[in-house]
Amino acid sequence: MIDPIKAASASMGLMAGLLLSSSPAWGEKAESPRVITCEGPFGRYASHADLVKAFRKDVVYREVDGAEGQKIKASVLYPNDPKSRLEFIWSDEKLRRRPTMIRAKDQSAWAATNGIRIGMPLVEVEKMNGKPFKLSGFDWDYGGRVTDWQGGALGKPQRGGCILAVEFVHPEDSPEANLSKVTGDSQFLSDNADMRAVEPYVGAVTISYPKR
Repeated sequence: MIDPIKAASASMGLMAGLLLSSSPAWGEKAESPRVITCEGPFGRYASHADLVKAFRKDVVYREVDGAEGQKIKASVLYPNDPKSRLEFIWSDEKLRRRPTMIRAKDQSAWAATNGIRIGMPLVEVEKMNGKPFKLSGFDWDYGGRVTDWQGGALGKPQRGGCILAVEFVHPEDSPEANLSKVTGDSQFLSDNADMRAVEPYVGAVTISYPKR
């Protein structure tokens, strides 16, 4: 005969497990990300040819969105797969070599070597930095970009010598009263009360190499 108390307990445990497994935690929204290693086809002296060699036919050279509505030429890895897409803008555009910027944005699952990736909340990035940082106000061409890591851990070069840059975006339903106070061409600290209330998250991750 089945013990009704044990049966109820098992049922509750199963329900809790199902609820936890379906929780929309930010870290579980995307598949395990690919990593921009800052070496090999992502290294300082990499080229379009290196990408083709490493990824075969999954690379095209085309126009992508730049700042202020401009279009710029870039090598695009996995152009038809939003989760795998990665853009390479070259410092030597003619020979398509030496990346000036490697960019993951929108739905891309690529991550920096330290784990920074699309969808990560601002508070988590601040925790990884070890202190508050500065970012520009939202809703203009250069909005949401980290302008100063304030001497934190994320301002240091990644393994391989590349520099991390992060751009934040805000949810469409961010409270307008708070959003209006952190919008436009100004800088704000990440621990600003209105900035926190807006609940920004990473919308783009880029790496670049300092000039020598």
